[in-house]
Amino acid sequence: MSPAKQLNFPSVRLIITLQIVHLLCLILFYAFAYHRIWLIERELEVKRMEQHKARGKREVTSEKTKAAAKSARQLDSPGKWSTVLLGYDTIIPRQVFETSCQRVHRYCADKGQKLRGNFISFILGRRGPSGRMGPIGPVGDIGAEGPPGSDGRCNCSLPDLYVQRVPVPGPPIPIEKLVPVPVIVLKEMEVTKLVPFEPTPPGFAPPLGWVPGMPMPDQSQTRLVPPTVRPTASSQYRHWWSRPWRRRSTTSATATTTTATLTPPPAHLTASQPTTPTPYTGPPTLAENRRECRLNAVGIPVLHAESQYGTTGSWFRDSMPRSGKWKEKRWVTDGDASPVLYEYANERELMNKKQNIKYYVDFLASGTGSTVNNGSYFYHRHGSNILVRYDLESNDQIQSDALGPIASLDCPWKPDQTFTACNESDRHLWLYNRTHNYVDFAFDENGGWVIYMRPESPQLMVSKIEEDFFVVGTWQLDVNGTDLADAFVMCGVLYGLESSTERDTFISFAFDMYRNESIFIDVPWYNPYKGLAQLSYNSVDSRLYFFDNGKLLSVNVRTEEPEYYDEQAAELLLNN
Repeated sequence: MSPAKQLNFPSVRLIITLQIVHLLCLILFYAFAYHRIWLIERELEVKRMEQHKARGKREVTSEKTKAAAKSARQLDSPGKWSTVLLGYDTIIPRQVFETSCQRVHRYCADKGQKLRGNFISFILGRRGPSGRMGPIGPVGDIGAEGPPGSDGRCNCSLPDLYVQRVPVPGPPIPIEKLVPVPVIVLKEMEVTKLVPFEPTPPGFAPPLGWVPGMPMPDQSQTRLVPPTVRPTASSQYRHWWSRPWRRRSTTSATATTTTATLTPPPAHLTASQPTTPTPYTGPPTLAENRRECRLNAVGIPVLHAESQYGTTGSWFRDSMPRSGKWKEKRWVTDGDASPVLYEYANERELMNKKQNIKYYVDFLASGTGSTVNNGSYFYHRHGSNILVRYDLESNDQIQSDALGPIASLDCPWKPDQTFTACNESDRHLWLYNRTHNYVDFAFDENGGWVIYMRPESPQLMVSKIEEDFFVVGTWQLDVNGTDLADAFVMCGVLYGLESSTERDTFISFAFDMYRNESIFIDVPWYNPYKGLAQLSYNSVDSRLYFFDNGKLLSVNVRTEEPEYYDEQAAELLLNN
């Protein structure tokens, strides 16, 4: 049976009719109750009016009697002949004035009681005009701090720059296959004992006739090795390193290679001697690479905060923090050169622009290559070849010119904290072709590095330094320091960026300081705001920190294990 036929039953119609009648009855009942309540209230209101009117007449009568007695006393009082000035030119006796006012008030009270405010509890008098605004009162106390608001959303100009860490997928897991490889025995030798390796001081070589496996020779018998520097040829292309067919090995200024004819060892050296070597107490040397890795890709930039000082500057964290408190701190510099270092307790304070400490160093720090390592601020003293290390906790500082002559001659610094405009012939070339930038500090897993140029050559120089600015080694790279947009050091490898103003560019230069060889690389890089002013690597979290047109950003990196190609072993294998 259909629903339409079910509604035609008499029982359904009866139920609907009863519902409508019930609703009408309820409406009539509520209307009648409301009318009765209104009538009762009106009757009570009329009774109250009559009672108050009778009481008011009795009070007026008594007031008349009191006023008459008062007027009689005033006639006999000494001040009865005093006068009152009305306006500018009307003078009347005070007695006449007061008597007239009393009569007016009594008349108004008898007629309508309109001048007596709040005489009847439920009838108020007419409101008078607003008076003149008084003087501004004192400022009150600060109120209580309200509850924190809801978290906002990052108003980034690009949709992919929300404050979040975006993981970069790792390389695919290779499938291992067992492939039989023929083993070729080149030479068999018997190993009698294992002697630990200890490096000799830089610039010295062991005596003639000494071979690995012998006891350590006396330090006084070492011979001085003359330094050999091979000049590098200038390339005719701007970015020759980005072309694999133009790839050439880069020479090193301090990494020396010598050839010596080995002679049979003397008899007194082959005798049985103690195997405990004498500990090395000389100057620091370039030890083994603590971490070998190669840059494979970079992730999506993460926006941490905006600089409150301008579009040029730098920001960084401690690359070797002393404690957990130092691990949370962040530092910011402003402008091309500044004697001020701004410290923030953590990234939240940096985002809210709440400074913790403002350091005023003794000298003007030039460029944007400064950094903080082990609680000390490393910067280049403007207009000189001096490097400065300032301890942020003890305020002690060390100055050193161990690098020798470096490109540092710049435009004059005016008293109004600006630079005088000068021609390129009046100054040295700027590092990375960035205004007033000459030195770039870098710290990786192996320690500190300094990137700079010489006054007479635009070729890029890299020096390995200790915390006291002792120079362990120096490399002269076959690349123009003004062609790179920026550089950083990671795992003992220097990487160079092509452009700082193009949004899509590449990291196309790499040089391994431990193996003294160039590396072919072509990793895409993204400049979100097209104004990169600083780029540095931090080994604590393995991220790249950069300052881009007033924005403070960072990006994670993906690395891979290096694969070395042994040319001699491959040649022997092919010949066999």
